[in-house]
Amino acid sequence: MNKLLRYYCSFLLCGLVLTGCQRELSPDPKPSIVEVPPGFPPLPVPADNPFTAERILLGRRLFYDPQALSMTGTISCASCHRQERAFSDAATLSTGIHGRKHWRSTLPLANVAYASLLLWDGSVGSLEHDILITLTSPRVFGWPDTAAFSAHLQRHLSYRNAFYQAFRAEPSAALAAKAIAAFVRTILSGHSPYDRFVRGDTTALTPQQRRGMQVFFRSGCSECHRPPLFSDYQFYCNGLLAHYWEEGRAAVTRDPADIARFRTPSLRNISLTAPYLHDGSISSLLEVLRRYNTGGFPIATKDRRLRPLGLSEAELIALEAFLHSLTDSSLLRNPLYGRPE
Repeated sequence: MNKLLRYYCSFLLCGLVLTGCQRELSPDPKPSIVEVPPGFPPLPVPADNPFTAERILLGRRLFYDPQALSMTGTISCASCHRQERAFSDAATLSTGIHGRKHWRSTLPLANVAYASLLLWDGSVGSLEHDILITLTSPRVFGWPDTAAFSAHLQRHLSYRNAFYQAFRAEPSAALAAKAIAAFVRTILSGHSPYDRFVRGDTTALTPQQRRGMQVFFRSGCSECHRPPLFSDYQFYCNGLLAHYWEEGRAAVTRDPADIARFRTPSLRNISLTAPYLHDGSISSLLEVLRRYNTGGFPIATKDRRLRPLGLSEAELIALEAFLHSLTDSSLLRNPLYGRPE
């Protein structure tokens, strides 16, 4: 048993209990190897994909392995979801196999376990499904079908051994998706200066950040960006663009009222996830705030709560400083989330 596996298993012996959640949670939760940040809701875990140390280790290995994941051996999940960028990237649009561009920017993965619908338009209902889609997407990993990917993994003895340890089965696309999803669900972020402040450390925020926090709650930002996750994971049109070139949520629901509605991104680690919006079209956080301050453009489906805020430039800068306090530096260096040695 390698050192990291022993480290994971030690958590099992500590008895950190994974508490229940919603419709898919196992009716008999077992001690967990994942420590949920204080104040966070119970972590949703599908009953058919419970956490095990072996499963998480396998998922982490696959997440970082371009030779395993992509048809050309050139990209992995970590190509777009980089730990030092809070598991997002610095690109306007995400890039897949053969340099092919996606039409949307990369959403960060921290705390994604709490999102019931994934992607900017909510078109996918689980991490497992999302991973299966990306494996055979010509814009991402490029496999012609899941059978080809499964056969590729089965040619590698080390992966056959790892899948047997995790699932008691031969490698397959479906099990690879389960392993990666299990690892991604462990990526949690809840140890920022803001978190230290609300847990009683009155020195964790600067005076400017405390003023910005007052602006944040007074201006209604928290109606959609609710603590502790700083997202409600719902879909809105914020009207920050003069024109929307794609349908957004309406592409899924076919409801005209959903045109230009996109999922609320979490504000945690927002200082690391530029550029912003679904199309990566705004490069700075302060510019996003300035557009919100004007009330946005007159888009038909814009949320009615969005209105001119009338904030001064000093208040906007304080608000930006508060958002920087949501950066969790421990997320960026946590070895359990990093590239395997």
